[in-house]
Formats: sequence, C-alpha cells, structure tokens
Amino acid sequence: MDIREIDNFKGIEEEVNHWWIRTRFNYISEIIKYYNSNNINIIEYGCGTCNNIYYLLKKSPHSSIIKSIIGVDPNLTDLEIPAWAKNSNCTLENELTKAQQVDIVIAMDVLEHIQDDYSALKQWKNTLKPNGLILISVPAFQHLWSNHDIFLGHHKRYNKNILNELAESVGFQTVKIHYAFSFIYPAVILLRKCLPQKYHKNSDLKKSNKFINIILYLLGYLEYKAGGSNYFGTSVVGIFKKDGL
Repeated sequence: MDIREIDNFKGIEEEVNHWWIRTRFNYISEIIKYYNSNNINIIEYGCGTCNNIYYLLKKSPHSSIIKSIIGVDPNLTDLEIPAWAKNSNCTLENELTKAQQVDIVIAMDVLEHIQDDYSALKQWKNTLKPNGLILISVPAFQHLWSNHDIFLGHHKRYNKNILNELAESVGFQTVKIHYAFSFIYPAVILLRKCLPQKYHKNSDLKKSNKFINIILYLLGYLEYKAGGSNYFGTSVVGIFKKDGL
C-alpha cells in the first residue's frame, strides 16, 4: 500500500484484512507457485507500508520456503525492521546499495509512479536470476484517470497490451497477463465519470464495512480462481519471466 494511504488504517493487521489488499495476495501466492522452488529469495520494489512482506512472512502458506526478502522504497523514512519481522531474513532499503539477484521480483502498483517505466523495468530485470519471475500490477485504463491518480503521484494508467509490449521490449517473456477487479469496474467508471473531480482528491483505499469487505474479497477470490478478466478491470496484473542463460 502507498505510504500516502497509511493513515486510513490502524495498524498492519487492519491493513492486510482489507479486501483489495487481500485480493492482491492471491497473485503473490500464484507467482510463488509458478516459480516452483523450495528456496526463494524476493525483492519487492515499492514496498510502501510492507503489507505484502507481512503477508509473505506471517500469512502465506509459502512462508517456510521464503529465504529472504528485500523491501525497496525511496519514500521509506524509517529503515528499521518492524517488530513482526525481527526474526526473519528481511531488510528494508531506500534503494539497492549493491548488486542483487533474486528469484522473484514483486512490483505491485509501482510502475505507474515512474516516468521512465522502460528503464525501471530494465533495472528490475537485472536483479532477477535467469528464469526468474516478476509480478507487476498497474492501474488500468486511462479513461479511469482521476484526481485520485494525481493524489498518488501516478504518471499514467495502462491496458493489457501496453504493459505486455513494455515487458517484452525489455526482454521478458509473458507467462500470464489479465485484468483484475473487474467486479468493481462498472461502479468505478460510473463514479469517476459522474462525480465532480473534487471527490477524488484523496485515497480510494479506506476501511470498509465488515460485511462489504467479506463480499468484495470473495468476488476478488473468485475472479482470481477464474484466471482474471481478459477484457476489463481496474488493474492489470502480469507475470513475466526472464530468459535463462
């Protein structure tokens, strides 16, 4: 989750129970299954409030096979490891200070913050071992652009073809790419087209009613199990592979 949104939640447990964040965890589990190893090292770019790292260390069924995690985010002001990660091989950095090569790179809702996305993706590729995998999610469709994107510091939104072409242009092979959160797409497009822009000046990611939170998570889980949407959604999710030597 973006550090700009941290005040919307009271601690990491409340944050990781949010339906949108929990839905994304399904795709993290998926890339670990695709990699199919019992010894996995991970870099997460744009780790933000570290909810994905928390999931990987504390909630994931794959926690035991994760040997190390490096969280990288230029907006981190405190690089001290959180109490819940003290006994794990986890480090936080503002930027990578030495050459690293890992099995999996995670970059969820990061690329849209970077103006030169080609160079960023090329750099991320260099931190992967041969046959390593990268998980990328980005906001979908420029017609959904609103002041919410401006608040979060986005440069653009993507569609499936644009992200796929970008990844292939730096030498990645596409493993899987699709849209996500298709079940909220009609509501999002309606609200962003019909409501005045002043209503989109802050974060959309807020604590939900408990019942609504459960329903939306279940819809997200069902969409994940169905393989995502080929046609529309509010995010694009892709898994890409670096060539072996």
